[in-house]
Amino acid sequence: MELNKSSSYVLIHIICGYNTATKIGEHMTNVNVRSIQRSLQRLVDVEVIKRNGTNHPTYEVVYERLVTLRVADKLIEDESRPESTLNFAFFEWLLKIPENELQTILLPNEQSVHDLHANTPMTAKELEYLTVELSWKSSALEGNTYTLLDTRLLLLEGVKAKNRTEFETQMIINHKNTIAFIVENKDLFEKNITFSTIEELHRLISYNLGIEPGIRKRVVKISASNYAPITNPHQLREYIDTILSTVSAINSPTLRALLALALIPYLQAFEDGNKRTGRMLANAILIHSISKGFSLRKVSARQLALAYLSFYEFNSLAALSKILSNELA
Repeated sequence: MELNKSSSYVLIHIICGYNTATKIGEHMTNVNVRSIQRSLQRLVDVEVIKRNGTNHPTYEVVYERLVTLRVADKLIEDESRPESTLNFAFFEWLLKIPENELQTILLPNEQSVHDLHANTPMTAKELEYLTVELSWKSSALEGNTYTLLDTRLLLLEGVKAKNRTEFETQMIINHKNTIAFIVENKDLFEKNITFSTIEELHRLISYNLGIEPGIRKRVVKISASNYAPITNPHQLREYIDTILSTVSAINSPTLRALLALALIPYLQAFEDGNKRTGRMLANAILIHSISKGFSLRKVSARQLALAYLSFYEFNSLAALSKILSNELA
């Protein structure tokens, strides 16, 4: 059963903590209670939420189902969808669920990836290829107009592309320098990943691009999204530590990489460059565990944006999981 517009709105409100039809109705004033109740029943039927009680029921999210929910593009692109913010309950669930269950839910075919790349260290040529591909595509996803050939000539031969800005050139070089830092500092990414490591990744990836270093102190908005990240610097610092301890506690390399790819941008701890920092951390984890990185070459900017919006607003990791699995296949 696919979610319709009404049930998707109701789901966002439940994710935001409004757990009764009455409370949801207070935020959906143009919809009658009967319609809200029908939407709630639809969500119960697909097991994305569960009902507690009968006469005056409350509802709660079933995260085991929500994180794999396939959200239609038309729902994510609907400009009238409700606003949302960081879901603290999602983090509570993430901290409690056993790793083997989470892996089965999100990455059921992960072992084949491990088997494919086990005991095969990355060669210098493979690292060169990844550096060029990742620097190009990660920058392109941020609007950089360097071509793949331009990127190769810049990084391998030091030839700057004509008709490209210094900003674009710097962004490409920053990726190369960040990958070099990752390769040279294996011990920082093998187990306990610290905030100072993430801060250094962010510093390198955003060097000389006009981005304020460290935990952000101002409000940020995400383009095309109704998701509003939290604003308190102390909360941001607290939750980035929660994210890093969660990622560090997981043994599965691909699951660690997926959570890094998703959670660093979700928190938006930095003024800008959060998705790039998440991509670099995910690659660092994989390079030093299965000797393989990913460039997202197979992914369009639109496809990746929809995957992130699906997670930000619906807490569904289905699209990001599929993207990462396809990259490592």
